[in-house]
Amino acid sequence: MVDDHEAARLEKPQLFPDERKEARPMIRRIGKTAVIVLAVLCLSGCWSRRELNELSIAVALGLDAAPNQKVLVSVQIVNPAAIGQKKAGPEGSPVYVFRSEASSVYEALREMTTVMNRKVYLSHLRLVVFGEELAKRGISDQVDFLSRYHELRTDFFLIVAKQARAQDVLSVLTPEESIPANELYSSLDVAEQNWAVTSKMTLDKVIDDLTTPGISPALTGLKIEGPVKAGAGLGNIRTTESPTLLIYDGIAVFRQDRLIGWLNTRESKGYHYISDKVKRTVIEDECPNGRFEVELIRSKTKLVGKVRNGNPEIGIQVHAEGNVADLSCHEKMMKPGTVQDIERLTEENIKEKIKEAINAAQSRYHADIFGFGEAIRRADPKRWHKLKPDWDARFSKIDVQINVDVKIRRIGTITDSIQSRIRK
Repeated sequence: MVDDHEAARLEKPQLFPDERKEARPMIRRIGKTAVIVLAVLCLSGCWSRRELNELSIAVALGLDAAPNQKVLVSVQIVNPAAIGQKKAGPEGSPVYVFRSEASSVYEALREMTTVMNRKVYLSHLRLVVFGEELAKRGISDQVDFLSRYHELRTDFFLIVAKQARAQDVLSVLTPEESIPANELYSSLDVAEQNWAVTSKMTLDKVIDDLTTPGISPALTGLKIEGPVKAGAGLGNIRTTESPTLLIYDGIAVFRQDRLIGWLNTRESKGYHYISDKVKRTVIEDECPNGRFEVELIRSKTKLVGKVRNGNPEIGIQVHAEGNVADLSCHEKMMKPGTVQDIERLTEENIKEKIKEAINAAQSRYHADIFGFGEAIRRADPKRWHKLKPDWDARFSKIDVQINVDVKIRRIGTITDSIQSRIRK
């Protein structure tokens, strides 16, 4: 039984279907219009564009100590006119160096506009050089600027001028590359791959070492060999023998953010073995009645930390492979035991370099540049919490066990040395 109200409801048409059909296209048009408007708002175009002719491209930044706790900032600027030409001409030096002194790096860069007609652009920076005096004073303020400045990428290298000022390093022209910063960047990369006395340090790694307990920063050093004035002239790149050269040399040792000393060549190699930064290098040593050289083609280091009876201990395990590169020994290479003797002598050579690096860090500088503390923290976080407050003192007394294993893979195309054949 259906009452009148129910019958009226059933007879009533369903919500004006014709009107709803007409509304659907309108809703779609409104939706499409809204999407287009939002897309246009997001496409801001080139409102923040910066033309190349309005910028001075900086490829290297030098930071030196100045009186009254100020900083002297030097920038190496590319000269497009000289770079674009095919041969030397009236355009002059391929780079220019501008300097400014202020309370901060940021202020100094802005102050440079008083002597430059363009703003310094740092996005193409390849190198940051700390002068030795500034490094001794502390680099944390400058590293803070480098990490905050929005134009900077983090793929540039940080180095320390050894017994020199950063402004002098940036003034020296280099023979192989017209832009000195590019040559120094490539040279450091090649030297790390093939010599193992130097290593690349990027901004991210330096910040990690500065802020992580149990490890101190260590940066590659760069020295000037020859007169600075001669190196700053075009004559330095127009002769077969440049009077002034820039040479990577040693490792700068830091305690927190202050430079406290240097590692020599052997100690630097030992540091890189411990830090697992050796890729390829050459090992030279004595053998019976002569000398030999081994080209190390592969190296892997593992740090093992542990705490025994409350005392921290470190184990260093180095596994390396190499080829005999040069030989003047009288021993026959095919004689049983000869290759094993070379392996043993090579192992002892690597072990001695590691010991020298550890002795320098523990006895001379009391700074953990190897990350022994970090290895202890990974192995035993609870006990590391107790060791951390006086880690520098504990680091100087920590017991280190060194194990080196070297395998010779190739001995060359001849078996005996040429000298031994001549004597026959």
